[in-house]
Amino acid sequence: MNDFPFAELYLKEAPTTFYKGEFLPIFQTNKREIAYIKKGRVSLMRSDEEGNLVFLEEYKEDDIFSKLWIYNEMNDLFIECNTDCEIYFLDFSLFIQNETNKYTLFLLNKMSSCIRKLNKKSTILQKKSMEDKLLTYFRALAKKENAKRFEVPLTFKDLADYLGVDRSSLMRKLNDLEAKKKIKRSGKTIFLKS
Repeated sequence: MNDFPFAELYLKEAPTTFYKGEFLPIFQTNKREIAYIKKGRVSLMRSDEEGNLVFLEEYKEDDIFSKLWIYNEMNDLFIECNTDCEIYFLDFSLFIQNETNKYTLFLLNKMSSCIRKLNKKSTILQKKSMEDKLLTYFRALAKKENAKRFEVPLTFKDLADYLGVDRSSLMRKLNDLEAKKKIKRSGKTIFLKS
């Protein structure tokens, strides 16, 4: 993987190293920053009413994220490292002061990718029933893979958190969808029949 594009123009320091299980300070500061993941994976997590962390989204190598475009009403969001990570923190003002065509295109592509993920999630969560949410999520995966058989990229616990349901309800609904012959399941592999 290449280093961050235009590093010589925008980066004065090496990436910051974080370790698996460590939390990033991005929501605890007033800095207007964009984080670029050079190496590793992190999860956006929310703290629920009981203080448990609930998975919302994962960011991986070559992704960007920022509190600038993540809705943070209650200051209950956290970024946790899933692996050891190297992350650049970029001052947002650099994007405005030093616009070039290549840099603007790079940034817009990365932001579009983040927005698409959020739009996909909001489309799924707008569905009224758990069945509709699951089938919409599965159809999106099938379309991405261009196949009716695909692997669910999340654990079932994380999928339940992503859909805003409890794990036992999710598992009952998966069994129900199998009984209705809408899906066939083998572990995390799903065959979408409808």
